[in-house]
Amino acid sequence: MRRANAPGAVAVPRSLVPRFSAVSVVSVSRAVDTARGMLLVIAVVFAAGCSRDLEPVPKGPSPLAVNLDYLRHLGLDAVVAGRPVRVVALYAEAPDYRPTGSPARDGYEGIASLDDAARAAVAYLRAYEQTGDARARNEALGLLAFVVSMEQGDGEFVNFVDARGRLNRDAPSSRKSMSYWAARSLWALGEAVRVLGPHDSTHLTSLRPVLDRTVTRLAREVGAGRLIGGSATATAEALLGLLALERAESLPAIASLAASTASLLVPLSTGNMETAPWGARVDRPGADWHAWGSRSTEALAAAAVVLNRPDFAAAAKTEADALWGRFLLAGQVASLVSPDGSATWFPQIAYGLGSIVEGYLALADATGERRYSVFAGLAAAWFAGANPASLAMYDAKTGRTFDGIDGPSPIKLNRNAGAESTIEALLALQAVTSNPEAAEYMSYRPVGAPSASLTTVPDRREFTAPDGGRVALERGSSGVEIVRGAAASRGGETPGSRGSAVSQPITLTYWPAANPTETRLAMRLAAEWNSENPHVQVRVQPLPAGRSTEEVLLAAIVAKATPDVSSNVSSALLARLVRAKGVVRLDDRVATAARLNERASPAMLASLRLPDGGIYAFPWKTNPEMLLYNVDLLDAAGIDPPRTHSELLDAFRKLTRDTDGDGRVDRWAFWATLKTTWFERFYDFYPLYLASSGGRTLVTRGKVVFENEAAVAALELFRRGFDEGGLPRSNFALGRDPFADGTVAMKIIGPWFLYELNDIKVRGLSYDVTPIPASDGADPDDSFAFADLRSIAIFSTTRHPEAAARFVAYLTSPAADRMLIEEGSQLPYRRGLASDRRFSASLAKWPTLATYARYVERTRDIDLDPDIVEIFDLISEAYEEAAIYGTTPVRQALAKAAAEARNIVNAR
Repeated sequence: MRRANAPGAVAVPRSLVPRFSAVSVVSVSRAVDTARGMLLVIAVVFAAGCSRDLEPVPKGPSPLAVNLDYLRHLGLDAVVAGRPVRVVALYAEAPDYRPTGSPARDGYEGIASLDDAARAAVAYLRAYEQTGDARARNEALGLLAFVVSMEQGDGEFVNFVDARGRLNRDAPSSRKSMSYWAARSLWALGEAVRVLGPHDSTHLTSLRPVLDRTVTRLAREVGAGRLIGGSATATAEALLGLLALERAESLPAIASLAASTASLLVPLSTGNMETAPWGARVDRPGADWHAWGSRSTEALAAAAVVLNRPDFAAAAKTEADALWGRFLLAGQVASLVSPDGSATWFPQIAYGLGSIVEGYLALADATGERRYSVFAGLAAAWFAGANPASLAMYDAKTGRTFDGIDGPSPIKLNRNAGAESTIEALLALQAVTSNPEAAEYMSYRPVGAPSASLTTVPDRREFTAPDGGRVALERGSSGVEIVRGAAASRGGETPGSRGSAVSQPITLTYWPAANPTETRLAMRLAAEWNSENPHVQVRVQPLPAGRSTEEVLLAAIVAKATPDVSSNVSSALLARLVRAKGVVRLDDRVATAARLNERASPAMLASLRLPDGGIYAFPWKTNPEMLLYNVDLLDAAGIDPPRTHSELLDAFRKLTRDTDGDGRVDRWAFWATLKTTWFERFYDFYPLYLASSGGRTLVTRGKVVFENEAAVAALELFRRGFDEGGLPRSNFALGRDPFADGTVAMKIIGPWFLYELNDIKVRGLSYDVTPIPASDGADPDDSFAFADLRSIAIFSTTRHPEAAARFVAYLTSPAADRMLIEEGSQLPYRRGLASDRRFSASLAKWPTLATYARYVERTRDIDLDPDIVEIFDLISEAYEEAAIYGTTPVRQALAKAAAEARNIVNAR
């Protein structure tokens, strides 16, 4: 072997070298073995001549911040019907933006309205869902208390209150009724059940009677065939509330009422692709269309997903494809369109733009058509400065949104910032910043002067981004289409240099896992990406053969030969990659930040953040481990699936048998491997530990924490299993699965194994899964499964970090996630997966997969600690000594492992 400082020698950075305790002979031997494997792979990489210089990765545009500070500024405390509540002041005038009530021109309606409070509650609930910020939850609860206080005992509501909390029962815009404010109250209450229901049922107790009465009152209107308040907008917002409730509870009566409500909106579209008013959905024949609150498209598209009604998606497209498409080609959105197609362009307000943005995004979700996400971003650009005033209407620093643009020539900018503008902007931007493509295209601006008429819009319009990116739209037979190739034409990244204009296609190298299933999936996804993105092409190369993925990627970093993207990064590897500055941070890139918002909750991301708070690998797929069991064998033994350690030990005794009478046991309840490789503990000790530890892992903030009763219980269970003969002290032959052939009745495994079972096709095998048994006395509601997480990383050698981030966002999209489920029986690390209607059919393809999906959010992975492999090695030694062979008492073996682990951690 060459000396480290010899010419051409490979110098391995200290950040990549494992640390081992000097007192562990076994660990030292493993260190040598691992180092040899790494150096062998490094030599192979260098022999291929793949090395390239490493340049600093430039920081891209920052993701847009959705700031609730100004909405909080508009919030006021009040007492209504003897109940303390929160309300939102109607207005705030420039320059001091002091919250005020209704002016004389509006008849002094009051200081605050239910119209605004209910929508603000929706915004706060969604913020809580996305960020976990308790302040947003508390604001939502205060506003929901106001909603409850304004209901009049029969599902009807009053709208306004004055500064003393007195209800305005006289103004036409406030009288007790089932109208706009009732519909929005239903929307807020439905969202409360959806967002808070699983975790905060206590606070829903006071809301539920009001919600139930409101649904009953709504049903009377819908049953009579009447729009709520005579308005498509109000009916659509009531429908959004029903759909939120249906997402949460799946009640047939609610689903039926939602379908009937949606059906009222379908026939309201008038005109067609060529005839004015171009599919506009209006309240009644001959009425004008107005942008303000035009939420019918959003509601119908959402109904298509929740109710599995493709016909509702087709109905939603009528207005979006025809009328809204003309807005895009015109370069501006009209505020009003007459039946003959005449357009009124001002005022332009957030209430008009926001509903179009959300409608496009709902259509993207319902249809899977990428163009709608792009259109949403282009429409949302109004908030960022793509408007006649060429001024950002939304200020991310303050969270303030101007009340609009009142007119042209000269531009009449309304710098006031009231409740409605603020709330509608926040709702739209919350949706945009959770969609990677919409977030990206929000920076684009239309090229050329806007059209003055909707009847004479051009057939094509281009939009440009500050970095030189371009996208072209043109009129097609089914509405506006993206010109092929134009959407991917980006500035800022080329093969030769960073920061110059596009002159030739970018090529990204993508390393998926080498197993056939994931390679096929990667090839299919890359082919679809390449067909849609001719300016950014992806070359798939399965991970090179090596002793392990970890060794291959570490060696590639040393050789500066990493791919742009790899999708097989384990948590065991990530901390070392970050310490070596080998990967790119992802939560501060527009595309990946948006996908993280869309896909994962704050709790799901908390354990994946490094000490600087960053996410450096995108959590892609998870295999939550459960106890897989042979239904027939357990039935024959007369036992139920075990829930506790005592029940599991009892199962060991009852299922272990000599089936052929030769005097030797040939069937066991369970098989725990005798191998002591660190990752083998993923299938025995660690899942049982997590099931009893309340989610505590092995290392917390640099402190070793596994010397506890949960670890003792896990090792003690295996000790007794081996000692009593319930577990075989032997390994089975390679290529043979003892569960599939009935030799063992249970095994701890993740859903990836379902694919193998299907491939093996064992006739008559009936199986199911159950949560990992917890130690006796442990709270089953505090149990967690082992995640066995795999993530996607962008490596620091990439010359195209923004393009790579967009590709990662694509690999983790809902469409890609469905493919992952269907083709690999593996689960995306996605919140609400089990109840998300977009994935129901995919999950149903595999037996028991829907059960696995319920535990995606109740998982813990291994710690993001650079020495976690060595710590698992120590636990494997304790497992071998205390559990398999019983040469050392369990507590003593654990104490020894913990002491050595502390030595490793403290030596850093």
